[in-house]
Amino acid sequence: MDTEQSAKSMFKFLYSLVIVAIHTGVFYYVLFFVYNKMLAAPLDSGGYLMVVLYCAGIVGFFKIMGALKVGYNRQFNIILSHIISLCTLNAIAYIQLSLIHRSFLPLYPVLLMTLIQGAVSIVWTIIVFKLNKAFASITDMLLIYGDKKAEELVYKILEREDQYKICETIQHKPETYTSESNIEEIKEKILNYKAVIIYRIPSNIRNDLLKFCYENDIEVYLPPRISDIIIRGAKELDQFDSPLVICKNCSLTDGQKFFKRLTDIAISVVGIIMSSPIMLAIALAIKIYDGGPVLFKQKRVTLNEKVFEIYKFRSMIIDAEKDDRVIPATDNDPRITPVGKIIRKLRFDELPQLFNILKGDMSFVGPRPERVEHHEAYTELIPEFPFRTKVKAGLTGYAQVMGKYNTTAYDKLLLDLIYIQKFSFFLDIRLILLTVKIIFMKESTEGFKNNKEK
Repeated sequence: MDTEQSAKSMFKFLYSLVIVAIHTGVFYYVLFFVYNKMLAAPLDSGGYLMVVLYCAGIVGFFKIMGALKVGYNRQFNIILSHIISLCTLNAIAYIQLSLIHRSFLPLYPVLLMTLIQGAVSIVWTIIVFKLNKAFASITDMLLIYGDKKAEELVYKILEREDQYKICETIQHKPETYTSESNIEEIKEKILNYKAVIIYRIPSNIRNDLLKFCYENDIEVYLPPRISDIIIRGAKELDQFDSPLVICKNCSLTDGQKFFKRLTDIAISVVGIIMSSPIMLAIALAIKIYDGGPVLFKQKRVTLNEKVFEIYKFRSMIIDAEKDDRVIPATDNDPRITPVGKIIRKLRFDELPQLFNILKGDMSFVGPRPERVEHHEAYTELIPEFPFRTKVKAGLTGYAQVMGKYNTTAYDKLLLDLIYIQKFSFFLDIRLILLTVKIIFMKESTEGFKNNKEK
């Protein structure tokens, strides 16, 4: 197993090195053999510094976007990550060169460079995926579950049959919780696998199995509990010779709140100005289609369970929810207008929320603002659901990026709590960049097949 992991790590290092070297080489050529001839003061050693910074930028953006996670992310996901990273980095490089020149340089070299790099990334991704598929081994797994069925998790794992295969399942039955025979049977089966999934079994049994797997160098996959996520945000206390950790259980510090608010104001103002032509075109299209109201307003929940009115472009027919009845959106919902289908797919229906951010109702990054009815219903089922309102609701966020539109309420809560516990400005930047990517990923905008939520 160690040899296999070493081979995988070496393969990953080599294919990452190749693509970073190619993109850096293309930039080097365009910088020194094209743009350097246009600059009023040609670059010397400063040009080499730009090349080094460009190389570091590629590594940084690729890491943020998951552009090198071959075998982990899907092929289209990888290609999209490359293109977004290169477009962003090349735009920054062009602005830098224009500032050095003190006027705008011709755009065609950087556009041509981006097209070449994009083509190289597509070819590279296809080749590496084929190599990875040819040599990579599928992880055989044992699924251990408790009294709660694991069909939903199994279905999700089956979607990645190129990576994982559940070969066997075994239940830890409630009536055997006090019996050692069932535990010993499970442990015997565990030894036949390199990886196991532990799904919703009692904490004491889970801890016992975790230690057993650790002892035998066996990988463990398991859904975290809310308490697990709270502990993830803990800090070590080194004042005593007995290890202690502190769970402060507050959302953000005053300094973080201040700078996050400043960032929200800046982004919302710039976003409103840049997207105003798009918003005007959408407003006209909605008005021309059926003459109804352009905006859709709805009561949502934000920081400390405060209720506010969210703004969205109306994507459904007039009176889509008569008598204030909650009717969840589904795949191919007949109430969605032709204009609505386009703006929902591109997430443009959410652009008016930039005004909510400017007002202070929302943040750019944070948990999705739930409808009041849904928030109350989820709180009855999951008493911890209000924990996600420790921060302002967001236009985008961890659950929106990592999950799907139809991700369950409990999983959304876990994802939102991970964001709150891991909060940093670097994480916010990463989520903003990843949001651009998910716009083009169909699975992230799937509706509800069973009318769970709107």
